[in-house]
Order: sequence, then C-alpha cells, then structure tokens
Amino acid sequence: MRKIAILGFAALVAAGLSGAALADTMAEAIGNTVLATNAKGETTKLWFKADGTYTFETAKGEKGSGKWAIKEGKYCNTPDLPATAPAGTAAPKETCDVYEANHKAGDKWAQKNASGETFNIEIKKGM
Repeated sequence: MRKIAILGFAALVAAGLSGAALADTMAEAIGNTVLATNAKGETTKLWFKADGTYTFETAKGEKGSGKWAIKEGKYCNTPDLPATAPAGTAAPKETCDVYEANHKAGDKWAQKNASGETFNIEIKKGM
C-alpha cells in the first residue's frame, strides 16, 4: 500500500497547479506525459485525462490508474486498487497536498511531498 501512496503523490506533484493558473497548468498536463523522478533516480510516467482520471507506469513497468480532483486549492488523488491486490485489501484513500503553480509543457522543477521526499518533475509534450 505504501507504493500506491507514493505513486499517488507523484501524480499530485506532476500537475503543478494552483489558484488562478489552475486551468492553464492542467491543460498543459492533460494530453502530455508527466515524469516524476525520485531521489533514487526512478521515474514514474503519468498521463492525466480531463475526465478526472490518470494512468501511470513505474520505472519497473508496473501500471496503475486512479482519479484526481482539485479541492480547495489542493491536488487530491485516489489510486485505484490494483487487480492483483489480495482479497480483503482496503481500497486506497484519497490524499491531498499543496503543489506548485504555473508549469507548462517543457518545464522541469523539483518539489517535496508532505514526507519531505524530493521529486524532479517534468511535463513532456506528447503521450
């Protein structure tokens, strides 16, 4: 379940949204590839859709999906429970966090999550 939470965080920082820039920045993430690289150099690829869903692929080739929403100026996401999860596994819970504003395709930046882990984020044009 920790992996799901980490991937969920990667999704939230990838969007880089805030306040008045919300619509423009999200438009940049939607339809493009967002790369979130952790301190170990492992990169997760994320693809956001306008319908409030996203998919991802980890550096190890693991794939997943989830839902995202903007609530009270924060990026919130809920990863889907993987089909391979053991019976009785609790569904992942929604997490929300702050994030940076005004990023567009081609931008790269570093950002910390609530646990203090740093991720390098990039929005790459195209899928």
